[in-house]
Amino acid sequence: MPKKVGLPLERDRAAWSHSLFSQQACKLTIRDTQGRRPSLNQSSIISSFHATCHSLIEKPSFRHFLSVVEEKYSPVSRCTVTRRLSELAADKEAKIKLKLQTTDTVSVTVDIWTDRTMRGFLGITAHFMELDKSNPRLQSVLLSCERFTGSHTGERISETFEEVCDNFNIKNKLDYIISDNASNMKKAFTVCFPSATVMEDDDLENGDLWEDVIEDYKDDVESIQSSCRQKRLQCFAHSLQLVVRDGLKEVKVLNSAMAKVTKFCTLLHSTCGLKEAFEAQYGANRSIPSAVVTRWNSTLRLVEAVTDLDLQNLNTLLDTQGHKGLCLSAREWGQLKELVEILAPFLQATDLTQGEKVVTLSAALPCVLSLNSHLIRMLNSTRHLVGLVKALQKSLQRRFQGIFVNVRMDDSSEAAADLPFGDVVYMMSAFLDPSFCLFWLEQDVQVPDEVKSEVKEMMIDLVLAEARKATVPESSSGDDDHEDSGPPAKTPRLFSGYRKKTTKKSVDHGSSSVQAQIIRYIQVASDEDEVDCLEFWKRQSKAFPRLYFVAMRVLAVPATSAPVERVFSHGGLIMRPHRARLSAKTLSYLVFLKCNHSVV
Repeated sequence: MPKKVGLPLERDRAAWSHSLFSQQACKLTIRDTQGRRPSLNQSSIISSFHATCHSLIEKPSFRHFLSVVEEKYSPVSRCTVTRRLSELAADKEAKIKLKLQTTDTVSVTVDIWTDRTMRGFLGITAHFMELDKSNPRLQSVLLSCERFTGSHTGERISETFEEVCDNFNIKNKLDYIISDNASNMKKAFTVCFPSATVMEDDDLENGDLWEDVIEDYKDDVESIQSSCRQKRLQCFAHSLQLVVRDGLKEVKVLNSAMAKVTKFCTLLHSTCGLKEAFEAQYGANRSIPSAVVTRWNSTLRLVEAVTDLDLQNLNTLLDTQGHKGLCLSAREWGQLKELVEILAPFLQATDLTQGEKVVTLSAALPCVLSLNSHLIRMLNSTRHLVGLVKALQKSLQRRFQGIFVNVRMDDSSEAAADLPFGDVVYMMSAFLDPSFCLFWLEQDVQVPDEVKSEVKEMMIDLVLAEARKATVPESSSGDDDHEDSGPPAKTPRLFSGYRKKTTKKSVDHGSSSVQAQIIRYIQVASDEDEVDCLEFWKRQSKAFPRLYFVAMRVLAVPATSAPVERVFSHGGLIMRPHRARLSAKTLSYLVFLKCNHSVV
Protein backbone atom coordinates (compact mmCIF):
# COMPACT_ATOMS: atom_id res chain seq x y z
CA MET A 1 0.00 0.00 0.00
CA PRO A 2 1.31 3.48 -0.76
CA LYS A 3 2.32 5.61 2.16
CA LYS A 4 -0.41 7.99 3.29
CA VAL A 5 0.35 11.59 2.47
CA GLY A 6 -0.05 13.94 5.41
CA LEU A 7 -0.53 17.69 5.55
CA PRO A 8 2.03 19.36 7.81
CA LEU A 9 0.23 22.69 7.84
CA GLU A 10 -3.54 23.03 8.20
CA ARG A 11 -3.57 26.44 6.54
CA ASP A 12 -2.39 24.84 3.30
CA ARG A 13 -5.28 22.37 3.13
CA ALA A 14 -7.35 24.55 0.77
CA ALA A 15 -4.42 25.14 -1.57
CA TRP A 16 -3.66 21.41 -1.48
CA SER A 17 -7.17 20.24 -2.37
CA HIS A 18 -7.82 22.91 -5.03
CA SER A 19 -4.48 23.28 -6.77
CA LEU A 20 -3.10 19.78 -6.30
CA PHE A 21 -6.05 17.51 -7.05
CA SER A 22 -8.38 19.64 -9.17
CA GLN A 23 -5.71 20.92 -11.57
CA GLN A 24 -2.66 19.49 -13.29
CA ALA A 25 -1.03 18.20 -10.13
CA CYS A 26 -3.54 15.36 -10.01
CA LYS A 27 -1.53 13.82 -12.86
CA LEU A 28 1.19 12.89 -10.33
CA THR A 29 0.30 9.59 -8.63
CA ILE A 30 2.08 7.70 -5.90
CA ARG A 31 2.37 4.58 -8.07
CA ASP A 32 1.53 3.73 -11.64
CA THR A 33 -0.72 0.89 -12.78
CA GLN A 34 2.12 -1.61 -12.38
CA GLY A 35 2.92 -0.52 -8.85
CA ARG A 36 6.14 1.34 -9.75
CA ARG A 37 7.05 4.78 -8.49
CA PRO A 38 7.15 7.46 -11.20
CA SER A 39 10.43 9.21 -11.88
CA LEU A 40 10.46 12.94 -11.30
CA ASN A 41 12.62 15.56 -12.91
CA GLN A 42 12.67 19.33 -13.10
CA SER A 43 11.23 19.50 -16.60
CA SER A 44 8.14 17.45 -15.72
CA ILE A 45 7.50 19.46 -12.56
CA ILE A 46 7.98 22.83 -14.23
CA SER A 47 5.89 21.95 -17.28
CA SER A 48 3.07 20.61 -15.09
CA PHE A 49 2.91 23.54 -12.68
CA HIS A 50 4.01 26.53 -14.74
CA ALA A 51 0.79 28.55 -14.71
CA THR A 52 -1.98 27.18 -12.53
CA CYS A 53 0.33 26.12 -9.70
CA HIS A 54 3.20 28.60 -10.05
CA SER A 55 2.71 29.81 -6.48
CA LEU A 56 2.41 26.24 -5.15
CA ILE A 57 6.04 25.23 -5.69
CA GLU A 58 7.28 26.39 -2.29
CA LYS A 59 4.22 25.39 -0.27
CA PRO A 60 5.33 23.07 2.57
CA SER A 61 2.43 20.68 1.85
CA PHE A 62 3.41 20.34 -1.80
CA ARG A 63 7.09 19.79 -1.04
CA HIS A 64 6.10 17.14 1.48
CA PHE A 65 4.01 15.44 -1.21
CA LEU A 66 7.00 15.31 -3.56
CA SER A 67 9.17 13.81 -0.83
CA VAL A 68 6.62 11.01 -0.41
CA VAL A 69 6.42 10.38 -4.17
CA GLU A 70 10.21 10.23 -4.52
CA GLU A 71 12.37 10.46 -1.44
CA LYS A 72 15.54 11.21 -3.39
CA TYR A 73 14.00 14.01 -5.44
CA SER A 74 15.08 17.54 -4.57
CA PRO A 75 12.20 19.94 -5.35
CA VAL A 76 12.92 22.92 -7.56
CA SER A 77 12.59 26.43 -6.20
CA ARG A 78 10.18 29.06 -7.39
CA CYS A 79 13.07 31.07 -8.80
CA THR A 80 14.07 28.11 -10.97
CA VAL A 81 10.54 27.77 -12.28
CA THR A 82 10.42 31.48 -13.10
CA ARG A 83 13.73 31.28 -14.99
CA ARG A 84 12.49 28.33 -17.01
CA LEU A 85 9.28 30.08 -18.07
CA SER A 86 10.97 31.68 -21.06
CA GLU A 87 12.20 28.28 -22.28
CA LEU A 88 8.74 26.76 -21.92
CA ALA A 89 7.18 29.70 -23.76
CA ALA A 90 9.73 29.43 -26.58
CA ASP A 91 9.03 25.71 -26.93
CA LYS A 92 5.27 26.32 -27.01
CA GLU A 93 5.73 29.11 -29.56
CA ALA A 94 7.67 26.77 -31.84
CA LYS A 95 4.83 24.22 -31.70
CA ILE A 96 2.29 26.91 -32.56
CA LYS A 97 4.37 27.98 -35.57
CA LEU A 98 4.39 24.39 -36.82
CA LYS A 99 0.60 24.25 -36.56
CA LEU A 100 0.20 27.53 -38.40
CA GLN A 101 2.34 26.25 -41.26
CA THR A 102 -0.30 23.65 -42.06
CA THR A 103 -3.09 26.15 -42.77
CA ASP A 104 -3.60 28.58 -45.64
CA THR A 105 -5.85 31.09 -43.88
CA VAL A 106 -5.85 32.47 -40.34
CA SER A 107 -8.30 34.82 -38.64
CA VAL A 108 -7.34 36.71 -35.50
CA THR A 109 -9.01 38.54 -32.63
CA VAL A 110 -7.35 41.58 -31.07
CA ASP A 111 -7.99 43.61 -27.94
CA ILE A 112 -6.20 45.53 -25.17
CA TRP A 113 -6.38 44.64 -21.48
CA THR A 114 -5.33 46.54 -18.38
CA ASP A 115 -4.36 44.53 -15.30
CA ARG A 116 -4.98 45.48 -11.66
CA THR A 117 -1.77 47.56 -11.59
CA MET A 118 -2.86 49.54 -14.69
CA ARG A 119 -0.39 47.94 -17.10
CA GLY A 120 -1.60 47.56 -20.67
CA PHE A 121 -1.34 44.27 -22.60
CA LEU A 122 -2.14 43.65 -26.28
CA GLY A 123 -3.76 40.25 -26.77
CA ILE A 124 -3.88 38.47 -30.14
CA THR A 125 -5.46 35.07 -30.75
CA ALA A 126 -5.39 33.05 -33.98
CA HIS A 127 -8.18 30.83 -35.29
CA PHE A 128 -8.01 28.32 -38.12
CA MET A 129 -9.39 25.00 -39.26
CA GLU A 130 -7.12 22.01 -38.84
CA LEU A 131 -7.83 19.37 -41.47
CA ASP A 132 -6.65 15.91 -40.51
CA LYS A 133 -7.80 13.27 -42.98
CA SER A 134 -10.99 15.21 -43.70
CA ASN A 135 -11.66 15.52 -39.97
CA PRO A 136 -12.09 19.28 -39.47
CA ARG A 137 -11.30 20.72 -36.04
CA LEU A 138 -11.43 24.35 -35.02
CA GLN A 139 -8.15 25.45 -33.48
CA SER A 140 -7.55 28.51 -31.31
CA VAL A 141 -4.14 29.62 -30.07
CA LEU A 142 -2.82 32.66 -28.24
CA LEU A 143 -0.15 34.38 -30.31
CA SER A 144 0.78 37.13 -27.89
CA CYS A 145 -0.23 38.86 -24.69
CA GLU A 146 2.73 41.19 -24.25
CA ARG A 147 3.04 44.44 -22.33
CA PHE A 148 1.81 47.38 -24.41
CA THR A 149 3.31 50.63 -23.19
CA GLY A 150 2.65 54.19 -24.27
CA SER A 151 -0.40 55.61 -26.02
CA HIS A 152 -2.93 53.13 -27.37
CA THR A 153 -3.12 54.74 -30.80
CA GLY A 154 -4.10 52.98 -33.98
CA GLU A 155 -0.61 53.41 -35.42
CA ARG A 156 1.10 51.75 -32.44
CA ILE A 157 -1.44 48.92 -32.33
CA SER A 158 -0.88 48.31 -36.03
CA GLU A 159 2.92 48.27 -35.65
CA THR A 160 2.86 45.81 -32.76
CA PHE A 161 0.32 43.62 -34.51
CA GLU A 162 2.47 43.49 -37.63
CA GLU A 163 5.49 42.43 -35.57
CA VAL A 164 3.52 39.54 -34.09
CA CYS A 165 2.29 38.48 -37.54
CA ASP A 166 5.84 38.53 -38.90
CA ASN A 167 7.06 36.48 -35.93
CA PHE A 168 4.52 33.73 -36.62
CA ASN A 169 4.78 34.15 -40.41
CA ILE A 170 1.02 34.61 -40.90
CA LYS A 171 0.90 38.06 -42.46
CA ASN A 172 0.22 36.58 -45.88
CA LYS A 173 -2.33 34.15 -44.45
CA LEU A 174 -4.52 36.67 -42.64
CA ASP A 175 -8.16 36.38 -43.60
CA TYR A 176 -10.19 38.41 -41.09
CA ILE A 177 -9.32 40.54 -38.07
CA ILE A 178 -12.02 40.75 -35.41
CA SER A 179 -11.95 43.59 -32.87
CA ASP A 180 -14.36 45.74 -30.91
CA ASN A 181 -15.72 49.08 -32.12
CA ALA A 182 -13.13 51.29 -30.40
CA SER A 183 -11.84 54.08 -32.64
CA ASN A 184 -8.18 53.05 -32.23
CA MET A 185 -8.97 49.50 -33.34
CA LYS A 186 -10.89 50.75 -36.35
CA LYS A 187 -7.99 52.96 -37.37
CA ALA A 188 -5.39 50.26 -36.73
CA PHE A 189 -6.95 47.77 -39.12
CA THR A 190 -8.67 49.93 -41.70
CA VAL A 191 -6.10 52.69 -42.19
CA CYS A 192 -2.73 51.71 -40.78
CA PHE A 193 -2.41 48.00 -41.53
CA PRO A 194 -0.88 46.94 -43.79
CA SER A 195 1.33 49.94 -44.51
CA ALA A 196 1.86 49.92 -48.24
CA THR A 197 2.72 52.66 -50.69
CA VAL A 198 -0.33 53.93 -52.54
CA MET A 199 0.14 54.50 -56.26
CA GLU A 200 -1.30 57.33 -58.24
CA ASP A 201 -4.23 56.59 -60.57
CA ASP A 202 -2.09 57.32 -63.63
CA ASP A 203 0.46 54.72 -62.54
CA LEU A 204 -2.24 52.10 -62.02
CA GLU A 205 -3.48 52.57 -65.58
CA ASN A 206 -0.01 51.94 -67.00
CA GLY A 207 -0.17 48.38 -68.38
CA ASP A 208 3.61 48.22 -68.86
CA LEU A 209 4.06 48.59 -65.11
CA TRP A 210 2.85 45.05 -64.51
CA GLU A 211 4.43 43.55 -67.64
CA ASP A 212 7.90 44.87 -66.77
CA VAL A 213 8.10 43.23 -63.35
CA ILE A 214 11.20 41.07 -63.43
CA GLU A 215 11.17 37.54 -62.10
CA ASP A 216 13.15 38.45 -58.97
CA TYR A 217 10.36 40.72 -57.72
CA LYS A 218 7.30 38.70 -58.69
CA ASP A 219 7.18 37.00 -55.30
CA ASP A 220 7.29 40.37 -53.55
CA VAL A 221 4.39 41.70 -55.63
CA GLU A 222 2.32 38.59 -54.94
CA SER A 223 3.14 38.87 -51.25
CA ILE A 224 1.91 42.47 -51.11
CA GLN A 225 -1.26 41.57 -52.97
CA SER A 226 -2.04 38.65 -50.68
CA SER A 227 -1.24 40.64 -47.53
CA CYS A 228 -3.89 43.17 -48.50
CA ARG A 229 -6.72 40.64 -48.56
CA GLN A 230 -7.47 40.70 -44.83
CA LYS A 231 -10.52 42.61 -43.63
CA ARG A 232 -11.61 43.87 -40.25
CA LEU A 233 -14.88 42.60 -38.82
CA GLN A 234 -16.68 44.16 -35.89
CA CYS A 235 -17.27 42.07 -32.79
CA PHE A 236 -20.83 40.78 -33.13
CA ALA A 237 -21.45 40.52 -29.37
CA HIS A 238 -20.19 44.05 -28.74
CA SER A 239 -22.43 45.47 -31.47
CA LEU A 240 -25.40 43.56 -30.09
CA GLN A 241 -24.66 44.93 -26.65
CA LEU A 242 -24.69 48.45 -28.09
CA VAL A 243 -28.12 47.75 -29.61
CA VAL A 244 -29.52 46.78 -26.21
CA ARG A 245 -27.89 49.78 -24.59
CA ASP A 246 -29.44 52.07 -27.21
CA GLY A 247 -32.87 50.59 -26.54
CA LEU A 248 -32.70 50.83 -22.75
CA LYS A 249 -31.38 54.39 -22.93
CA GLU A 250 -34.49 55.52 -24.79
CA VAL A 251 -36.95 54.00 -22.31
CA LYS A 252 -37.50 55.84 -19.00
CA VAL A 253 -40.65 53.99 -17.94
CA LEU A 254 -38.53 51.12 -16.61
CA ASN A 255 -36.50 53.26 -14.21
CA SER A 256 -38.74 52.72 -11.17
CA ALA A 257 -39.06 48.95 -11.53
CA MET A 258 -35.36 48.48 -12.31
CA ALA A 259 -34.32 50.60 -9.33
CA LYS A 260 -36.42 48.46 -6.98
CA VAL A 261 -35.12 45.18 -8.38
CA THR A 262 -31.49 46.34 -8.23
CA LYS A 263 -31.88 47.57 -4.66
CA PHE A 264 -33.52 44.28 -3.64
CA CYS A 265 -30.61 42.31 -5.11
CA THR A 266 -28.07 44.51 -3.32
CA LEU A 267 -29.80 44.04 0.02
CA LEU A 268 -30.16 40.30 -0.56
CA HIS A 269 -26.39 39.99 -0.95
CA SER A 270 -25.50 42.29 1.95
CA THR A 271 -28.16 41.76 4.64
CA CYS A 272 -28.15 38.53 6.67
CA GLY A 273 -31.76 38.90 7.87
CA LEU A 274 -33.20 39.33 4.38
CA LYS A 275 -31.04 36.50 3.05
CA GLU A 276 -32.24 34.11 5.76
CA ALA A 277 -35.88 35.09 5.24
CA PHE A 278 -35.49 34.62 1.46
CA GLU A 279 -34.02 31.14 1.91
CA ALA A 280 -36.77 30.22 4.36
CA GLN A 281 -39.38 31.34 1.82
CA TYR A 282 -37.89 29.91 -1.39
CA GLY A 283 -35.28 27.38 -0.24
CA ALA A 284 -31.52 27.50 0.16
CA ASN A 285 -30.92 26.55 -3.49
CA ARG A 286 -32.80 29.57 -4.83
CA SER A 287 -30.72 32.68 -5.45
CA ILE A 288 -30.76 35.99 -7.29
CA PRO A 289 -27.59 36.72 -9.33
CA SER A 290 -25.86 40.06 -8.96
CA ALA A 291 -25.75 42.46 -11.91
CA VAL A 292 -22.58 43.84 -13.46
CA VAL A 293 -22.90 47.43 -14.64
CA THR A 294 -21.00 46.83 -17.88
CA ARG A 295 -22.86 43.61 -18.79
CA TRP A 296 -26.50 44.00 -19.80
CA ASN A 297 -26.95 40.23 -19.89
CA SER A 298 -26.20 40.00 -16.16
CA THR A 299 -28.96 42.56 -15.53
CA LEU A 300 -31.36 40.52 -17.66
CA ARG A 301 -30.53 37.35 -15.72
CA LEU A 302 -31.20 39.28 -12.52
CA VAL A 303 -34.63 40.42 -13.74
CA GLU A 304 -35.40 36.94 -15.08
CA ALA A 305 -34.60 35.38 -11.70
CA VAL A 306 -36.84 37.90 -9.88
CA THR A 307 -39.79 37.43 -12.26
CA ASP A 308 -39.60 33.67 -11.73
CA LEU A 309 -40.73 34.32 -8.15
CA ASP A 310 -44.35 34.77 -7.09
CA LEU A 311 -45.21 38.50 -6.94
CA GLN A 312 -47.49 38.26 -3.89
CA ASN A 313 -45.01 36.19 -1.86
CA LEU A 314 -42.15 38.51 -2.84
CA ASN A 315 -44.05 41.63 -1.75
CA THR A 316 -45.02 39.95 1.52
CA LEU A 317 -41.37 39.09 2.17
CA LEU A 318 -40.22 42.66 1.49
CA ASP A 319 -42.97 44.10 3.66
CA THR A 320 -42.21 41.86 6.68
CA GLN A 321 -38.48 42.67 6.40
CA GLY A 322 -39.11 46.42 6.52
CA HIS A 323 -38.61 47.15 2.82
CA LYS A 324 -42.15 48.07 1.83
CA GLY A 325 -40.84 50.73 -0.51
CA LEU A 326 -39.36 47.98 -2.71
CA CYS A 327 -42.67 46.23 -3.26
CA LEU A 328 -43.54 45.98 -6.96
CA SER A 329 -46.88 47.05 -8.40
CA ALA A 330 -48.77 44.95 -10.95
CA ARG A 331 -47.76 47.42 -13.67
CA GLU A 332 -44.08 47.27 -12.75
CA TRP A 333 -44.27 43.49 -12.62
CA GLY A 334 -45.77 43.46 -16.12
CA GLN A 335 -42.99 45.74 -17.36
CA LEU A 336 -40.32 43.40 -16.02
CA LYS A 337 -42.02 40.38 -17.56
CA GLU A 338 -42.14 42.10 -20.94
CA LEU A 339 -38.50 43.14 -20.61
CA VAL A 340 -37.46 39.51 -20.18
CA GLU A 341 -39.60 38.41 -23.12
CA ILE A 342 -38.16 41.13 -25.38
CA LEU A 343 -34.49 40.72 -24.47
CA ALA A 344 -34.27 36.94 -23.98
CA PRO A 345 -33.57 36.29 -27.71
CA PHE A 346 -30.78 38.92 -27.60
CA LEU A 347 -29.18 37.01 -24.74
CA GLN A 348 -29.48 33.76 -26.67
CA ALA A 349 -27.91 35.33 -29.76
CA THR A 350 -25.00 36.59 -27.65
CA ASP A 351 -24.40 33.14 -26.18
CA LEU A 352 -24.59 31.45 -29.59
CA THR A 353 -21.87 33.62 -31.10
CA GLN A 354 -19.32 33.66 -28.27
CA GLY A 355 -18.06 30.07 -28.50
CA GLU A 356 -14.44 29.24 -29.24
CA LYS A 357 -14.38 25.55 -30.16
CA VAL A 358 -17.59 25.70 -32.20
CA VAL A 359 -18.66 27.47 -35.39
CA THR A 360 -20.04 30.92 -34.53
CA LEU A 361 -19.89 33.18 -37.59
CA SER A 362 -22.64 31.30 -39.43
CA ALA A 363 -25.14 32.26 -36.71
CA ALA A 364 -24.53 36.02 -37.00
CA LEU A 365 -26.74 36.79 -39.99
CA PRO A 366 -29.62 34.45 -38.97
CA CYS A 367 -29.50 35.94 -35.46
CA VAL A 368 -29.87 39.50 -36.73
CA LEU A 369 -32.73 38.64 -39.08
CA SER A 370 -34.47 36.49 -36.48
CA LEU A 371 -34.17 39.26 -33.88
CA ASN A 372 -35.71 41.70 -36.36
CA SER A 373 -38.65 39.33 -36.90
CA HIS A 374 -38.95 38.89 -33.14
CA LEU A 375 -39.20 42.65 -32.61
CA ILE A 376 -41.85 42.94 -35.34
CA ARG A 377 -43.95 40.32 -33.54
CA MET A 378 -43.41 42.02 -30.18
CA LEU A 379 -44.82 45.29 -31.52
CA ASN A 380 -48.22 43.62 -31.76
CA SER A 381 -48.16 41.99 -28.33
CA THR A 382 -46.35 44.49 -26.09
CA ARG A 383 -48.43 46.66 -23.74
CA HIS A 384 -45.95 48.56 -21.60
CA LEU A 385 -42.65 48.68 -23.54
CA VAL A 386 -43.57 49.58 -27.10
CA GLY A 387 -40.96 52.34 -27.03
CA LEU A 388 -38.24 49.84 -26.13
CA VAL A 389 -39.18 47.55 -29.01
CA LYS A 390 -39.09 50.42 -31.52
CA ALA A 391 -35.76 51.71 -30.19
CA LEU A 392 -34.22 48.22 -30.38
CA GLN A 393 -35.43 47.69 -33.93
CA LYS A 394 -34.10 51.06 -35.07
CA SER A 395 -30.71 50.46 -33.49
CA LEU A 396 -30.51 46.88 -34.84
CA GLN A 397 -31.16 48.02 -38.39
CA ARG A 398 -28.61 50.82 -38.05
CA ARG A 399 -25.76 48.90 -36.43
CA PHE A 400 -26.20 45.86 -38.70
CA GLN A 401 -27.18 47.80 -41.80
CA GLY A 402 -24.86 45.88 -44.10
CA ILE A 403 -26.79 42.65 -43.47
CA PHE A 404 -30.12 44.29 -44.24
CA VAL A 405 -28.73 45.81 -47.45
CA ASN A 406 -27.32 42.45 -48.60
CA VAL A 407 -30.70 40.73 -48.18
CA ARG A 408 -32.51 43.64 -49.87
CA MET A 409 -34.43 44.72 -46.76
CA ASP A 410 -32.70 48.12 -46.87
CA ASP A 411 -32.50 50.13 -50.10
CA SER A 412 -29.54 52.25 -49.03
CA SER A 413 -27.55 53.77 -51.87
CA GLU A 414 -24.27 52.94 -50.12
CA ALA A 415 -22.39 49.79 -51.01
CA ALA A 416 -23.02 47.02 -48.49
CA ALA A 417 -19.28 46.38 -48.12
CA ASP A 418 -18.86 49.90 -46.69
CA LEU A 419 -21.58 49.40 -44.08
CA PRO A 420 -21.40 47.63 -40.70
CA PHE A 421 -21.53 43.84 -41.15
CA GLY A 422 -21.75 44.21 -44.91
CA ASP A 423 -19.03 41.65 -45.67
CA VAL A 424 -20.32 38.75 -47.76
CA VAL A 425 -18.65 36.26 -45.41
CA TYR A 426 -21.74 36.49 -43.17
CA MET A 427 -23.97 35.30 -46.02
CA MET A 428 -21.57 32.59 -47.18
CA SER A 429 -21.02 31.19 -43.68
CA ALA A 430 -24.78 31.04 -43.01
CA PHE A 431 -25.35 29.36 -46.37
CA LEU A 432 -22.60 26.77 -45.76
CA ASP A 433 -23.88 25.84 -42.32
CA PRO A 434 -26.53 23.14 -42.88
CA SER A 435 -28.33 24.28 -39.74
CA PHE A 436 -29.21 27.53 -41.53
CA CYS A 437 -28.54 27.13 -45.27
CA LEU A 438 -31.51 29.00 -46.84
CA PHE A 439 -33.98 28.71 -43.96
CA TRP A 440 -33.32 32.26 -42.76
CA LEU A 441 -34.08 33.52 -46.27
CA GLU A 442 -37.46 31.80 -46.24
CA GLN A 443 -38.44 32.72 -42.69
CA ASP A 444 -36.98 36.11 -41.76
CA VAL A 445 -36.25 38.09 -44.93
CA GLN A 446 -39.29 40.37 -45.26
CA VAL A 447 -39.25 40.94 -49.05
CA PRO A 448 -41.28 39.65 -52.03
CA ASP A 449 -40.51 36.18 -53.36
CA GLU A 450 -38.88 37.50 -56.52
CA VAL A 451 -36.44 39.53 -54.42
CA LYS A 452 -35.69 36.45 -52.32
CA SER A 453 -34.83 34.63 -55.54
CA GLU A 454 -32.39 37.39 -56.44
CA VAL A 455 -30.74 37.14 -53.02
CA LYS A 456 -30.48 33.37 -53.40
CA GLU A 457 -28.86 33.68 -56.83
CA MET A 458 -26.43 36.29 -55.55
CA MET A 459 -25.42 34.06 -52.66
CA ILE A 460 -24.92 31.06 -54.93
CA ASP A 461 -22.75 33.18 -57.23
CA LEU A 462 -20.60 34.24 -54.27
CA VAL A 463 -20.04 30.67 -53.14
CA LEU A 464 -19.53 29.55 -56.73
CA ALA A 465 -16.77 32.12 -57.26
CA GLU A 466 -14.99 31.04 -54.08
CA ALA A 467 -15.41 27.35 -54.80
CA ARG A 468 -13.82 27.68 -58.24
CA LYS A 469 -10.72 29.14 -56.58
CA ALA A 470 -10.40 26.21 -54.19
CA THR A 471 -7.65 23.69 -54.79
CA VAL A 472 -8.99 20.18 -54.28
CA PRO A 473 -6.57 17.29 -53.59
CA GLU A 474 -6.68 14.47 -56.10
CA SER A 475 -7.80 12.06 -53.38
CA SER A 476 -11.09 13.93 -53.03
CA SER A 477 -13.91 12.64 -55.17
CA GLY A 478 -17.51 13.46 -55.81
CA ASP A 479 -18.81 10.22 -54.33
CA ASP A 480 -20.62 10.39 -51.03
CA ASP A 481 -19.80 7.79 -48.41
CA HIS A 482 -23.44 7.81 -47.31
CA GLU A 483 -22.50 7.50 -43.67
CA ASP A 484 -25.17 7.73 -41.02
CA SER A 485 -25.75 11.20 -39.72
CA GLY A 486 -24.23 12.22 -36.43
CA PRO A 487 -26.13 12.87 -33.26
CA PRO A 488 -28.90 15.46 -33.66
CA ALA A 489 -28.05 18.99 -32.57
CA LYS A 490 -30.52 20.94 -30.51
CA THR A 491 -32.15 23.79 -32.43
CA PRO A 492 -32.03 27.05 -30.44
CA ARG A 493 -35.40 28.58 -29.64
CA LEU A 494 -34.33 31.66 -31.60
CA PHE A 495 -34.47 29.55 -34.80
CA SER A 496 -37.42 27.32 -33.93
CA GLY A 497 -39.03 28.13 -37.29
CA TYR A 498 -35.96 27.02 -39.27
CA ARG A 499 -37.16 23.53 -39.99
CA LYS A 500 -37.03 21.56 -43.14
CA LYS A 501 -40.23 21.81 -45.11
CA THR A 502 -39.10 19.93 -48.19
CA THR A 503 -39.71 16.24 -48.70
CA LYS A 504 -37.03 13.68 -49.33
CA LYS A 505 -35.92 13.58 -52.94
CA SER A 506 -33.39 11.51 -54.77
CA VAL A 507 -30.14 13.38 -55.17
CA ASP A 508 -27.91 12.86 -58.16
CA HIS A 509 -24.34 12.29 -56.95
CA GLY A 510 -22.92 11.76 -60.40
CA SER A 511 -22.14 15.31 -61.49
CA SER A 512 -18.98 16.88 -60.10
CA SER A 513 -19.26 20.46 -61.40
CA VAL A 514 -19.22 23.26 -58.84
CA GLN A 515 -22.71 24.40 -59.83
CA ALA A 516 -24.04 20.87 -59.40
CA GLN A 517 -22.36 20.56 -56.00
CA ILE A 518 -24.11 23.70 -54.78
CA ILE A 519 -27.53 22.49 -55.97
CA ARG A 520 -26.98 19.10 -54.37
CA TYR A 521 -25.80 20.72 -51.14
CA ILE A 522 -29.00 22.80 -50.85
CA GLN A 523 -31.07 19.64 -51.28
CA VAL A 524 -29.03 17.61 -48.79
CA ALA A 525 -29.07 20.43 -46.22
CA SER A 526 -32.85 20.71 -46.60
CA ASP A 527 -33.29 16.99 -46.00
CA GLU A 528 -30.61 16.67 -43.32
CA ASP A 529 -31.67 16.04 -39.77
CA GLU A 530 -30.34 18.43 -37.16
CA VAL A 531 -26.61 17.79 -36.98
CA ASP A 532 -23.43 19.54 -35.93
CA CYS A 533 -21.98 21.71 -38.68
CA LEU A 534 -18.45 20.27 -38.63
CA GLU A 535 -19.81 16.74 -38.32
CA PHE A 536 -21.87 17.35 -41.46
CA TRP A 537 -18.88 18.53 -43.48
CA LYS A 538 -16.76 15.67 -42.18
CA ARG A 539 -19.26 13.23 -43.69
CA GLN A 540 -19.90 15.22 -46.88
CA SER A 541 -16.31 16.24 -47.71
CA LYS A 542 -16.13 13.80 -50.62
CA ALA A 543 -19.59 14.58 -51.93
CA PHE A 544 -18.88 18.33 -52.09
CA PRO A 545 -15.07 18.62 -52.32
CA ARG A 546 -14.93 22.23 -53.54
CA LEU A 547 -17.63 23.49 -51.20
CA TYR A 548 -15.85 21.69 -48.37
CA PHE A 549 -12.73 23.82 -48.64
CA VAL A 550 -14.73 27.04 -48.92
CA ALA A 551 -16.74 26.04 -45.85
CA MET A 552 -13.59 25.24 -43.89
CA ARG A 553 -12.27 28.71 -44.59
CA VAL A 554 -15.32 30.81 -43.75
CA LEU A 555 -16.58 28.69 -40.85
CA ALA A 556 -13.24 29.06 -39.05
CA VAL A 557 -13.76 32.83 -38.64
CA PRO A 558 -14.97 33.77 -35.13
CA ALA A 559 -18.00 36.03 -34.87
CA THR A 560 -16.77 37.91 -31.81
CA SER A 561 -13.62 38.93 -29.98
CA ALA A 562 -14.65 36.76 -27.02
CA PRO A 563 -11.61 34.44 -27.42
CA VAL A 564 -9.13 37.22 -26.68
CA GLU A 565 -11.30 38.46 -23.81
CA ARG A 566 -11.11 34.97 -22.28
CA VAL A 567 -7.34 35.36 -22.37
CA PHE A 568 -7.68 38.47 -20.25
CA SER A 569 -9.94 36.58 -17.83
CA HIS A 570 -7.15 34.04 -17.37
CA GLY A 571 -4.77 36.92 -16.75
CA GLY A 572 -7.04 38.31 -14.06
CA LEU A 573 -7.23 34.91 -12.35
CA ILE A 574 -3.46 34.43 -12.46
CA MET A 575 -2.75 37.90 -11.11
CA ARG A 576 -4.81 37.63 -7.97
CA PRO A 577 -4.51 40.42 -5.37
CA HIS A 578 -1.80 38.61 -3.41
CA ARG A 579 0.24 38.21 -6.61
CA ALA A 580 0.02 41.84 -7.69
CA ARG A 581 3.82 42.13 -7.75
CA LEU A 582 4.19 39.79 -10.71
CA SER A 583 6.37 41.38 -13.36
CA ALA A 584 4.79 42.08 -16.73
CA LYS A 585 7.09 39.58 -18.46
CA THR A 586 6.30 36.79 -15.98
CA LEU A 587 2.58 37.48 -16.27
CA SER A 588 2.83 37.35 -20.08
CA TYR A 589 4.61 34.00 -19.92
CA LEU A 590 2.08 32.54 -17.51
CA VAL A 591 -0.90 33.71 -19.58
CA PHE A 592 0.70 32.44 -22.80
CA LEU A 593 1.40 29.01 -21.32
CA LYS A 594 -1.99 28.77 -19.64
CA CYS A 595 -3.97 29.60 -22.78
CA ASN A 596 -1.87 27.31 -24.99
CA HIS A 597 -1.71 24.36 -22.61
CA SER A 598 -3.51 22.10 -25.13
CA VAL A 599 -1.03 22.79 -27.95
CA VAL A 600 1.17 19.73 -28.38
